[in-house]
Amino acid sequence: MIGNKADLEDQRVISKEQGEKMKEDYGFDLFMETSAKTGFHAEDLFFQASKLLYEEHNKFQVQRIDSKENLGVKLLEKNEEENKEKKKSCCC
Repeated sequence: MIGNKADLEDQRVISKEQGEKMKEDYGFDLFMETSAKTGFHAEDLFFQASKLLYEEHNKFQVQRIDSKENLGVKLLEKNEEENKEKKKSCCC
């Protein structure tokens, strides 16, 4: 969640504390206040957002689905794929 116009402190409608609470209430990974006018936190915002996207992307692994009924891809959590492989092996 991004709060813009941080340079207009005197016109603030939502406090930083309210922003942090909204982040928690809605389950957002990030809350930052920025200013497009002054550039305040602009670079940090893109760095943090990119980092979160990269981490989220690395949680998943693409599994190709190529059958007559279904063409496409399926996203699996990496540990889900590992668990599938373990289930395939036999213990006897």
